[in-house]
Amino acid sequence: MKHEKDTDLYICNIPDDYCISGIFRKTTNQLKSRPFGIKMNNSIIIISKMKKLITLVLALITVSILSFSTGKTSKPVLKFNPDGKFKIVQFTDVHFKYDSYRSDSAMVIVKKVVASEKPDLVIFTGDVVCSEDTRKAWLSFSETMTGLKTPWAIVLGNHDIEGDLTGIQIMETIVKMPYCITENGPKDIAGNGNYVLKIQSSKSSKTEALLYCLDSHSSFKPQTNLGTYEWIAFSQVDWYREESRSFTKRNGGIPLPALAFFHIPLPEYKEVLGNGKTIGIQEETICSPEMNSGLYTAMLESGDVMGMFVGHDHNNNYIGCLRNICLAYGNCSGRQCYGKIGRGARVIELYEGQRKFDTWILKLYECNRDKDIWFPANDYGKKFFISYPDTFREEQKRAL
Repeated sequence: MKHEKDTDLYICNIPDDYCISGIFRKTTNQLKSRPFGIKMNNSIIIISKMKKLITLVLALITVSILSFSTGKTSKPVLKFNPDGKFKIVQFTDVHFKYDSYRSDSAMVIVKKVVASEKPDLVIFTGDVVCSEDTRKAWLSFSETMTGLKTPWAIVLGNHDIEGDLTGIQIMETIVKMPYCITENGPKDIAGNGNYVLKIQSSKSSKTEALLYCLDSHSSFKPQTNLGTYEWIAFSQVDWYREESRSFTKRNGGIPLPALAFFHIPLPEYKEVLGNGKTIGIQEETICSPEMNSGLYTAMLESGDVMGMFVGHDHNNNYIGCLRNICLAYGNCSGRQCYGKIGRGARVIELYEGQRKFDTWILKLYECNRDKDIWFPANDYGKKFFISYPDTFREEQKRAL
């Protein structure tokens, strides 16, 4: 159902596939002058058609419910399952906007994938919320994620901080939400949202794997001559080195299996295209920083990170392997933004006690934002499947 300009809101019972919140718009002449009600706890609240009042009431209800919930909800603990596996779903570039049917469509993807894959963790790799009503949008987004009852985390993208909230304000808004395990991270290094998630053994509280999450920052102003995008700062690279060194020492000098998640790809994403096999789609120039601050080299030297996962370039979803580190894109998940390769998610499955993971792409919808094309894909299933490191070892053997 399309939004129209002169509209008022009304509450309706519609399947979740079409409406996340149950709130749609309808033209004023269809609604006429009747008030409507919201049923809560067996009582009816009658609300007039005044658009501003409705928006305010719904926002207050959302804030109240979430605030009440966070007071009683402890942070989830990440653990390998009894079968020795840990599943992550990566969504990227959702570009969620408050009160937008296109954003409702994107959240349908999130709900469907979580329902079908039953992941142990959901990670959003940047450009999560791009909305003028930024706080309301983050609360609405968080409410949907709370309803999924699955641990979730984010890293910031270049568009996330273009709205009404700064990076620290975004973190303050979401870190106490139920099931959200995002952290703001150390205050003495660049950016917001630099943190490590630990995955425990299936049999004990021992840390068996690590997930490094980093802020890849934003865009430079046009008058600078330093390129379009900022780079991950030296302070963040130093922080990563110290964290990695500490975890390795505590693990008897053996690096723990690790993955890294951030938004903007490193310059090495260009290099991997010309060195060895890449699997997946590359229909867009890699938009990485022009300056290389050495994060990839730090991870190569530290020996823990097996793969890094980014977003940002909506027409890319490839994965390649460069010197034993996988460089991967997620698959764009948003309907609000440009891109034509379809919308979906990346799934990653770790194996306890092994330097091994499987990953693949799921495509749920065909999409072209410029032409407003959006319809279910008819080829749902695992795409561009790889098993690290075996897939790339086989490619290396064939190349010899």
